[in-house]
Amino acid sequence: MNEFDLLSPKRKAWTIECHACFPDWQHYAAAACAEELPDGLWALQALVEEDEDFESLLEEWEEFVQENHIWVLLEQSCDDAVMLPEPLIYERVKDCPREWLAPFETLLQQCPDHVLAFLAQRHYLAVRMDRADRFGTPHWRPANGPFTSADFEDNAWRKASFEVRSYAR
Repeated sequence: MNEFDLLSPKRKAWTIECHACFPDWQHYAAAACAEELPDGLWALQALVEEDEDFESLLEEWEEFVQENHIWVLLEQSCDDAVMLPEPLIYERVKDCPREWLAPFETLLQQCPDHVLAFLAQRHYLAVRMDRADRFGTPHWRPANGPFTSADFEDNAWRKASFEVRSYAR
């Protein structure tokens, strides 16, 4: 038995999805085509245009997201590429393993809002394109699974499967 076997089903789903989701450069290139934020975020778009350090901040926080593998959490925190209110974000990611929650909370609390909006949009689009390539659909919630993965499960605890063969003639 290993640590994965002891996780709740939703935590297993989070673990499997976070380890399986690695958007390619093509996904990020396509996501970069969305150069502006959605219509409801005009105030943040104005902050971007006024901020001289926006590009360096975006690169710095992008590196943080990549190092901590929290792009799936960012994607799950959005609805149509727009960040949800904080209580809804925490409701959506509450079952995520702690190894990703701590850096994600750091991102939410320390990243400037206009930078976070761009990061969320970019990762929302890239992760959903990657998931569509893997599963045929971009939609995923932890409650939908998958709850098992050969990469994480300990085979010693599986039920023996064998076929009875008759050697008598």
